[in-house]
Amino acid sequence: MANLAHPVLYIARREHGDTQTSVAKKLNISPQRYQLKETGKANFTLPEAKTLSELYGMSIDELFSNSIMAKL
Repeated sequence: MANLAHPVLYIARREHGDTQTSVAKKLNISPQRYQLKETGKANFTLPEAKTLSELYGMSIDELFSNSIMAKL
């Protein structure tokens, strides 16, 4: 979990059993592009953030919080 810009997103993705590749397909982006976004080297678009929010049942604010405590 090192070097994650969005640790709550990472945790939610793993808890739901999703891979970066499967989420990338849902966002219509490449797995490499998704990896860049999850690690903070690229930004998620608002439509992508909305899709992820709906997918994981969390608000965009919660999902993209830098605090793991927001998930606990």
